[in-house]
Amino acid sequence: MIWVVLMGLAAQRFLQVPTRIFEGTLLGSPLSLTITANTILGALLAALVATGTEAVVRAHPRLQIAGLDLWDRIPASTLAYAGGQQIPAATLQQWRGSRFGLGGHWVFWALPVALIVVAVLILPVAPTSAYWLAGLVITGIALGVCMAGLYFTIDPFATGYRRARLGLNALTYAVALLLFLVVYRTRVRSLVSASEVMLVSSLLALELLRGSERPLSLVALYAVITGLILGQATWALNYWRLDSLTGGLVLLLLFYNVVGLAQSAIQGPIRRRILIEHILLTIVGLALIWELAP
Repeated sequence: MIWVVLMGLAAQRFLQVPTRIFEGTLLGSPLSLTITANTILGALLAALVATGTEAVVRAHPRLQIAGLDLWDRIPASTLAYAGGQQIPAATLQQWRGSRFGLGGHWVFWALPVALIVVAVLILPVAPTSAYWLAGLVITGIALGVCMAGLYFTIDPFATGYRRARLGLNALTYAVALLLFLVVYRTRVRSLVSASEVMLVSSLLALELLRGSERPLSLVALYAVITGLILGQATWALNYWRLDSLTGGLVLLLLFYNVVGLAQSAIQGPIRRRILIEHILLTIVGLALIWELAP
């Protein structure tokens, strides 16, 4: 799957597809939607990555126990077998209590799809062929790390879960920063740039929030709210003449704070200590951006 994705991204540099432009009016202003080779390729690669991620998730022993759709029918006192290993009854009961059943696999698609969308946006604006090749290699490595991390975070009780979760968190924030930087660099219309940020931020927030082990409907709701906030912030910041690095860092700081507050809200009422920590972090972050960013 990774090799096919990399070949698709490489074809992006040479593929020539006639551009289609659809014009209309939205919110009282003219709007034109341009369908290019990048648009088509991005949609195809996103679908490919989603199906590849589904295959990785289904290969996990936890999801191969006697038919996943029969979870609720397995007695807690039963000993099930997965991948040739005996699963104790207590562990089986913990697995049953998790929120990722047969219909919840889609939550694992979020980070790989967001990674590919950002790669499709970034690679065409590489200044030289060397930068483009380096970006292609980094994308392949990041996608491989992402797949391995997803596999090791399917079971929250397995060895290595914490390390994999920390690695996925770091990769998610790195993808978010790249997204914000490229959006500010391209300087497209707010309706387009805010929509891109809203979509990808929702996917990234979904990846960060899925570890809460809360109902997927609640996790998805908070992820969508996060995306809407980032989209609105992008629309507002576009009226300022900010440097791409400054704008990207401001959006990253906002993304971090919103996701952090969402993680606390999912677990229950937000405590005063959490609010104070995020306020202090915001003040320090804005001071550093003001002092160091162009």
